[in-house]
Amino acid sequence: MTKKRVIATALAMCAAAATQATANTVYYKCETKNGTTFSQFPCDEQAQEHEVRHSNVEIKPLDNNFSKQLTELQLEQRRDNIELQLRSTKHRLVILKRERSAKTLAEEQRLERLMSDDERKALKKEVNANIKGIEQRYNERIKQTEKRLAQLEKSLKKYQ
Repeated sequence: MTKKRVIATALAMCAAAATQATANTVYYKCETKNGTTFSQFPCDEQAQEHEVRHSNVEIKPLDNNFSKQLTELQLEQRRDNIELQLRSTKHRLVILKRERSAKTLAEEQRLERLMSDDERKALKKEVNANIKGIEQRYNERIKQTEKRLAQLEKSLKKYQ
């Protein structure tokens, strides 16, 4: 951990430990052979006392209902996960539709090549069969993805 991070952590801990009655908090800084240590209590006789002054004196006391906080955090995390899945599913849906369009277009472009009428008729049947197969495969996958999207939206509403 860097020195700045240690200081920031120590200051944050001291600020969190402060109550509404006390606007200032004292912490101790000790220089040791392993580095700098911050503490609520003196580390040794050479500990330097520092004071944290709060700009906002109206600090709320700590809420000791940790299970409620944990539940709220879990709900928030679930909501965020569902939103990520929702975004991913929408993206997958766009990709599927784009792939379907590209493959259909490629098959249709096969018909536009120069060829005789007999070849064109035979190729037209093949192309139409291929397009039908492409549409069936992609429509099925798109339908499944849209169903998953609806489930995710429904579960997201439950958490909001």
